[in-house]
Amino acid sequence: MQKVIQIGSETYKLHFDEFDDEVDIDELLKIDYSNLLGEIVTFPVIVNRFGMMLAEAESKLSETKLNMEVLEAKTKERLRVELAEENGGKNPTVEMLNNAFVKTAVYKSMRDKLIKDQKTRDYINSVFWAAKDKSDKINILFKSSEITSETELSEKRINGVLVKKMGKLIK
Repeated sequence: MQKVIQIGSETYKLHFDEFDDEVDIDELLKIDYSNLLGEIVTFPVIVNRFGMMLAEAESKLSETKLNMEVLEAKTKERLRVELAEENGGKNPTVEMLNNAFVKTAVYKSMRDKLIKDQKTRDYINSVFWAAKDKSDKINILFKSSEITSETELSEKRINGVLVKKMGKLIK
């Protein structure tokens, strides 16, 4: 996944690896005590992935809310004219207009979409905070462990993140 963001006059292109097709959340959120170094190295990446998913879910929810507001304004304007014609030119009350709007099929459809998007956002939010909690606990465990920077970490996939050995970046 790529994101292009603008901060002030600067433009940045960010690249994020996505999860595999299926992720066992319960398994991912368990601490692997036998591989604490692997957990400490890979889990910030996982928290970031969930953070990105949460940002996407929040954006989608905001977009749905905006679309619903626009739809409501347009539909109520049309209903106002229709109800006025039915009442011999007399403008409908706010309550009459709101009741007519809520009865429309388009309102129900948009409301269902809003509820679905809220549910998705809430699921991702829950997983994000659980992952953040695991990350905090891993940091505490790591600080109190016997693992040092000299401890070997094998090249393999941990928590869905490929760990590769590299040379020293600073000599």
